Amino acid sequence: MLNVVQIQTIAIILVLSYFIGNFQTAVLFSKRFLHDDVRQHGSGNPGASNMTRVFGTKWGVLTFCGDAFKCFLGVALGAFLGKWWGIVIQNSALDFALGGYIGGLGVVLGHCWPVLYGFKGGKGVACFFAFMFMSFPLGGGITLVFALVVFFLCHMMSLVSMTSSLLFTILCIVNHSQRPWLWLFALACTAIIVIRHRSNIQRIIAGTEGTINY
Repeated sequence: MLNVVQIQTIAIILVLSYFIGNFQTAVLFSKRFLHDDVRQHGSGNPGASNMTRVFGTKWGVLTFCGDAFKCFLGVALGAFLGKWWGIVIQNSALDFALGGYIGGLGVVLGHCWPVLYGFKGGKGVACFFAFMFMSFPLGGGITLVFALVVFFLCHMMSLVSMTSSLLFTILCIVNHSQRPWLWLFALACTAIIVIRHRSNIQRIIAGTEGTINY
């Protein structure tokens, strides 16, 4: 059982990482550098895919990197706080890894449902990709190769995102069954990504889903 201090630490990590996730890279870049708002174009989604469709590959890549970086910050913050409390509290269940997982989840939630932007955010894919390489590099590498193959076959980022997150979750379960916090986090993020892509799923079924071509 977690004690009061540990529960408070989890809450602090979630809140801080959630607000890190609120930072919408696409909105900042489109307004600050392009004097426009990406949310007024394309799908209206403040994410890397829509930035690519509306403003080009360069801005899509920069947005992806920015969203990935904020997940790095959230995981690092959570890991630091988790490790610090783990040293102070004897037999703490809140260790370095778990703190990082909680921080990553907080960033994904903040990115997808940012309170500072009326709970209308991105779809969490870039954040999740960053977490993959921080938590399970081999699984992240395999997933990246898979994602590239799927993308070049169909050019649908929505399909790439959903299938890649599912594959990473399966890899976590198979290779790290002794680390339930890892694959439970991956499973939670996969569920979030699928939920955020509900409209994309409908368009894929209808054959009207947009593609990204170079």
